[in-house]
Amino acid sequence: MEKQTYEEIHDCLIKPRINPQRRKDKVYIGCGAGFGGDRPMAAKKLLNRVKELNYIVLECLAERTLAERYQAMASGGDGYDSNISEWMSLLLPLAVDRGTCIITNMGAMDPVSAREKVLEVASSLGIRLSVAVAHEVFVNESGSGSLPEKLVNMEGGVSTYLGAAPIVACLERYQPNVLITSRVADAALFLAPMVYELGWNWDDLELLAQGSLAGHLLECGCQLTGGYFMHPADKNRNLSFPNLLDLSLPYAEISSSGEICVMKAEGSGGILNFGTCAEQLLYEVVDFRGVTFQPLSRSKVLCIGAKPSAHPVPDKLLQLIPKHRGWKGWGEISYVGYECVKRAKAAELLVRSWMEEAFPGVSSCVLSYIIGLDSLKATSIGNHLSSWRASEDIRLRMDGLFQEKKHAQQLAKEFTALYTNGPAGGGGISTGVKKEIFLEKQLSRTCFLADRGKANRSQ
Repeated sequence: MEKQTYEEIHDCLIKPRINPQRRKDKVYIGCGAGFGGDRPMAAKKLLNRVKELNYIVLECLAERTLAERYQAMASGGDGYDSNISEWMSLLLPLAVDRGTCIITNMGAMDPVSAREKVLEVASSLGIRLSVAVAHEVFVNESGSGSLPEKLVNMEGGVSTYLGAAPIVACLERYQPNVLITSRVADAALFLAPMVYELGWNWDDLELLAQGSLAGHLLECGCQLTGGYFMHPADKNRNLSFPNLLDLSLPYAEISSSGEICVMKAEGSGGILNFGTCAEQLLYEVVDFRGVTFQPLSRSKVLCIGAKPSAHPVPDKLLQLIPKHRGWKGWGEISYVGYECVKRAKAAELLVRSWMEEAFPGVSSCVLSYIIGLDSLKATSIGNHLSSWRASEDIRLRMDGLFQEKKHAQQLAKEFTALYTNGPAGGGGISTGVKKEIFLEKQLSRTCFLADRGKANRSQ
């Protein structure tokens, strides 16, 4: 097996593309995943059904999952999405055979190690391919950069939202089969191949606005094509089970003139119409003034009217800084039948009392609610007996956020004691303890990028 590696460091300033070439009149980009819990088999079905796909994007990273990757890496685990092996084992054979490039942000905190994992999977499958990486790196005060093999982001786990430019640079330089990124604005994962293939430049603001609209819609995954949409109470949303079972992930046809059509696979289930498109556009919280959706068929919607902002180029970038927030402990237990709410309330009081015995004052850090009774209300229903009596199947949950780990562990222990020390008929106890990390946000004027390519020539 031969390997060659190339690497380059540059700043985040967007520079005009020099004589950008239009490689295609139309490009077809699919969404293979809209979040980290999406189904690899659904992505493979999209590849099988839509043979014209030039790119498939796996958007698997959120601020929550980024924090989780930071915790894992800090404790010696993987800083990238550990499911990348499963995804690549399933998708690489068909994608490489078809010439479909995979773009993904599964690199998270450690995209360089993610690349090595992809090369390992490809080698085990006997597949020849190249893998490129676009990610942030720390540059010291002298201006020289370093590209360590493990910690590739700025010190302390700081990560910056990158845009489409570094992805475009990798596509131009390496034409890879797989392109892995660190934290990137979600829509930029889809916008980048449009810019690269259709010859757009960074001052083609009308085109970039349309491309960003397509990116925002595609990143929603199956929510654009009927997922998380079905509801029996609404005749326009009451999908049958077979229809819901056969959802197609979305893809888009984008022309060099900026015409966008979002689509689902012909003959697939689900639904793609004005309602699903409008719902996801609202969810993305973008400027939708002037945007209209025109259904062309049951599987195709024309999207027009996106306009650039009055201030399209920001002078600062958003950075995410991991901060320790404390220790979280929690417990759940179910009660059913006669006076189940009273039993749950008694269980709550017991756990709070036991916590006070062990660590006076810490019970004030615990939030309690009853799933099936008041868990979706802004305030507790109090002692409304009619609501209590109507509930016959409920689950008590108690959550605590503490400064010390031992307090979180104590909550889990006391909750478990309900099995033999609490009210009758309780069951299905689950507890947990974890370190709580949140991502503090700040704006920064500087950011440095590395782009790397590695070719794997395995026979």
